[in-house]
Amino acid sequence: MTVAEALGRACDTVGALELDRVPPGSVEKTLRIIADCLAVSMAGFRTEPMSRLLEADTASGLVTGPAPRNPFHRSTVWGGGHAPAHHAAFLNATAGSFLELDEGMRPTGHPGMQVVPAAIAAAEDVHASGADLLRAVIAGYELSARLFRAVRLLPAAHPHGHVGALGAALAVSLLRGTDVRATTAIAATLPLASTWQACYDGATARNAYMGHAAAVGVRSGDLARAGFTGSFASFDVSLGELLGRGFDEKLPAGRLRYDELAIDASYFKVHSACALTHTALEAALEIVERGPLDPDAIVRVRVDTVAAVGKVDVPAAPNDLSSRFSVSYAVATALATGTSGPEAFGFRPEIAALARRVEVHVDPRLEEHWPASSPARVRVEEADGRVRESLVENPTGHPPRDLSREAHFQKFATAISDPDRAREGWARVMALPDLRDVDALLAW
Repeated sequence: MTVAEALGRACDTVGALELDRVPPGSVEKTLRIIADCLAVSMAGFRTEPMSRLLEADTASGLVTGPAPRNPFHRSTVWGGGHAPAHHAAFLNATAGSFLELDEGMRPTGHPGMQVVPAAIAAAEDVHASGADLLRAVIAGYELSARLFRAVRLLPAAHPHGHVGALGAALAVSLLRGTDVRATTAIAATLPLASTWQACYDGATARNAYMGHAAAVGVRSGDLARAGFTGSFASFDVSLGELLGRGFDEKLPAGRLRYDELAIDASYFKVHSACALTHTALEAALEIVERGPLDPDAIVRVRVDTVAAVGKVDVPAAPNDLSSRFSVSYAVATALATGTSGPEAFGFRPEIAALARRVEVHVDPRLEEHWPASSPARVRVEEADGRVRESLVENPTGHPPRDLSREAHFQKFATAISDPDRAREGWARVMALPDLRDVDALLAW
């Protein structure tokens, strides 16, 4: 089977998903992913770059407010206002990438923030039902997850911006009624050459990788309706040769297992940093929780973990985004502050100095557990000879340490920053299966 044939078959298989066969637990997981994406994006809109971009787009007419509302701007911008579906998807997904709190899956991928903004924007545009949106998100997530597992990216290639666009396109095609294969093939022809280097440098334009994928998902439907065509075979070339080392065509083309949907294996972040840092970061937090720790008394910190963490074994550049992609800086932050929220990752020279005392090593015994687990052992040596150590198999929010519904609502409410609005918003999302028109989803 060629890659092109596998992709076409995957679109047919996943596009035929029947919502009434999806287990209740999977439905709830999807609703929580939608809620998570909304809240994380809304928090992202409060960052200075996103607030400035939204202000500029409003001034230029790309985004309009509720009154008077442009009749052609039918999709909600989660930071305020309305826009055409493709632009709302771009802004919402870009904002969702800023704080590194978006959900994800292993091996490294983040389907939710690339699929959900596109699906909601398209659903609002066509006044789809909540059940239709739910089905589209589950199917789009399934396709993206299968492709994340099938593609073997080169070490320097970042996973955002290309694979997620195909899942977004499939979700949009289900909502708009365009041909699933045609729409997804167009998205397959428009990948990004996204890189980890942008993360290391702290280039915030990197956050638009997510926005690109969501926007391409919507625009692929527009292009398909206009008669444009795409190429699944080009996806094999771009992701299998230019950005990767081949493609396992068996993975995306398998039958749909309702008892093993990809969405069930997703995780929710509780730490405002790259997911690859989370296990070591949480081990450091456990050490701090056991008793007072003087950062100045730390002589050496050793982190033993899995090889995948090597992608973020880099020193942090002096900015907030880069600090979120350095495991040594993340561990130093946890040891020095005992926190891991968005406010903890403002770059500070004293944290960077402590990070230089952090060594990261691959432990073959821990590596055997990847990707089912991502274990890390943190060992802290102090000037008085005392040694403190903690081993964490998986961080909070990752299977099998799933985030409880109550803890997840607390994350949601914190991101929304208004308790009453958060309660109403959470309730609306949880009632999505019974919503007649998605246009009412965000009326809170």
